[in-house]
Amino acid sequence: MKIGDLVREKGLQERTGVIVQVIQYASLVNPQVIYKVLWNRHSPTLPTLAGPAWPNQLELINESR
Repeated sequence: MKIGDLVREKGLQERTGVIVQVIQYASLVNPQVIYKVLWNRHSPTLPTLAGPAWPNQLELINESR
């Protein structure tokens, strides 16, 4: 997944959003990626529309060009 991709949140909440930032954590054992997503609805835990999401929480709907 990359910036501009349209994604859907897996699980109980059926929110859709656009990836606005890719944050990579450099780790010697296990490099990890987290995405900052601009959502169409608020999260119950965060008061803003932009929030973090792990790759396993997202489903790709449409790729940006």
